[in-house]
Amino acid sequence: MYFVVDSDREVAPQQATLIWRRLWEMRDLVPISAVLPAVVTSPCALLPDEDADATLVATLTQVPAESAWISCEIDLVKFLRRDGELRFDKLDPALEACVVAGERRHDETRWVDPNQNLDSWLNRRLSVFVRGWGDLVARRGDDPTALATLRELDALLKHVCQVLKRASRSLAESNGYCPALDVAGARVLQHGHEMNARWRQAVTDNALRHRNLLTLSPWDAFPRNGRADFRFMNLLPAIRHAHSVSMHREADISFWSARDFKAFHERVSAILRRCSEAPLVARQV
Repeated sequence: MYFVVDSDREVAPQQATLIWRRLWEMRDLVPISAVLPAVVTSPCALLPDEDADATLVATLTQVPAESAWISCEIDLVKFLRRDGELRFDKLDPALEACVVAGERRHDETRWVDPNQNLDSWLNRRLSVFVRGWGDLVARRGDDPTALATLRELDALLKHVCQVLKRASRSLAESNGYCPALDVAGARVLQHGHEMNARWRQAVTDNALRHRNLLTLSPWDAFPRNGRADFRFMNLLPAIRHAHSVSMHREADISFWSARDFKAFHERVSAILRRCSEAPLVARQV
């Protein structure tokens, strides 16, 4: 059971306090979890955002209903040198391998739901779940409240996105681009030869094989398997690089209060709102 909580919804203060207290009390109960209104985005500018109205149970990633995802996980900590620097000569090939393996698994998987079978063919969705960015900051001894730390993390995740996009684009050149682009372009192609030519050029310049690539969890702003230090919440803006958002948590928040729990979700919600103009609707999934 997943409770989608929207801080913009007009609720009486006493009722809101009660809701957050109950969610806080149930934070470690399985299978109960609090998730946020979210959309799924695409690194391809030609494909629109989609409402994330369902949740992948294994990773707590918010996705469109009846969509088909191939998931893999990359732990940044495994690519750290002793001096705290990342081994990009190892990280980049690992990211590329996730894209290649995900492409193969889409071809091999036979989904039970026919709608997922169609979505797999149409969108080729990947969820490359990049973990450990809070751990990275902690192991380096960087100040999580410093703007320079956030900028460095932003640069890293931007690099990760570029590597994933490059791998997807390479597969688009050999295997064909994501079929969803033809669906998105169907309305454009009705507007005459000039618009048709512009769209085709845009597809040539921007087409990827996969509609979605990178998954991040806002909980990974905190070092895993340790106390969730509030200072690390300054790293939360990094989640704007994600194409899909997971609410998977490993950090210890046992010393938090219901107010702290609410403040965390409100901050994440504000960041996600800035990433999309999609309407936020409170609902229980």
